[in-house]
This record gives sequence, structure tokens and C-alpha cells, in this order.
Amino acid sequence: MVEWQKEFKVGKYTFTLMEIRDLLISILVLGFIFSAVLPNFQVEQGTPLVNFALAVFIVGPALLFHELAHKITAQKFGCKAAYVLWPMGVMISILLTVITAGRIIFAALGAVMISTAYSTRLGYRFIGLSMEEMGKIALAGPLVNIAIAVFSYAFIWISPQIVQTMITINLIVALFNTIPFPPLDGSKIFGWSKTGWFGLLASAIILLYMPSIIGIVFSVILAIAVLAITFIVIQLRAPASLTSVFRMP
Repeated sequence: MVEWQKEFKVGKYTFTLMEIRDLLISILVLGFIFSAVLPNFQVEQGTPLVNFALAVFIVGPALLFHELAHKITAQKFGCKAAYVLWPMGVMISILLTVITAGRIIFAALGAVMISTAYSTRLGYRFIGLSMEEMGKIALAGPLVNIAIAVFSYAFIWISPQIVQTMITINLIVALFNTIPFPPLDGSKIFGWSKTGWFGLLASAIILLYMPSIIGIVFSVILAIAVLAITFIVIQLRAPASLTSVFRMP
């Protein structure tokens, strides 16, 4: 019998078989959803199986690394974090895709659940997250999507249509998560640092819309410059101590 909840370590970080299973299911469902709309992007006019495999390759990293970024950052701050599948969301996503033939996309398949109070071998542990720490956990996801987009530009010569679609999807995910309304990442980022929120928003917009105007190279340079200036400003405005006053050992 499989012990789905059993934890194992990869370096400093813990994982369970259940969250690996949930991530895999989410990626496959996302691949199915987007395989219905990929022909609209004119990426591949092949068989359904080819479109499905291509969709998994294109959209899988956007989900996987976005959620892992949240998880790893949360664990760095001492929290317990695991990706959890939302079965109802999976059902709604598949049904909408089938009923509307891919014209309506609903991709709320799961999320990283963060626990600030949990049992350990030595007792119970309580973690208090400051607004800054919550903002950084939220920022990690869309920031990774932007990093994937920038990195992908180096390979756009291999297959411009496929790589550009991957870039676009990652930037749309990043841009969507800047919306400053709960439970989206943007609400926590905006609550922590309006400078950080604006820098994330500006860099995503630059990378999504400016390459057709000023070219890929200048767009990437401009977006990286915006992010660099953003983090410099955040550091200059940061208090002397960044440790949460609520944190307990």
C-alpha cells in the first residue's frame, strides 16, 4: 500500500508522494485543456495525441515551477507547504473544455497549502509570517514565470511558434497573478510592497507587449533593468532587521 503522506527530503526541502501525484495530475489535465486550444495558436496541427504532448511540454513548466517556487520559499521561512489538488476544479476544468470545445479555459486545479502551525518529532511548531515574508512567498511564483519566459527567448530560434507560445503562457500566468485581489498572489505582493508589485507588473507587460515594438533583446534588457531597480529600491527601503517579530523557534 502506498504511503501517500510519507515525507521525504530533497536537499533542505520536504515533499510527499501525494503532492507529486497531484502535480502530475494537474499538469496532465492542463495539457488536455490547452491541447484543445493549441491549434488556435497555430503551434501544431497534428493528431490529438501530438497536441496533448505538445501542450504538456508547453504549459507544464509554467504550473510546475510556479507552484514549486511558492512551496520552496514558504519552506525557507519555516512553514510546512505542499501542493494540493482541487478535485472539483479538475472536474469543472475538464467539463468546460469538453462542452465549449476549448473556447472557455478554467485552470484552477490546485494550490500550495501553507501551514504555519504543525507537529514535528519534538512537538508542535508555530511560525509567524510577517507581511514581507508573505509577500515574498507570493512573489516567488510569478517571478519564476518571468524568469522562464526570459530564459526561453534564448531558444526561440529552435521553434519560434512553440517557444513563443511557452513564453506567452508564462507571461500571462505572471500577469494574471499580479491582480491585487485575494486569493491571487498580487494581493499579498501589493500588501507587502507596492514597489515590488509595480516592478513585477511592468516587467511582465514589457515582455508580453514590447518585443513587437522594440525587439526581443531590448525588451528583455528593459524588463531585467526594471526588476533590478525594483529590488534595489526594496532593499534600500527595508528596515534594519528583516526577521519577523512574531517568529518562534
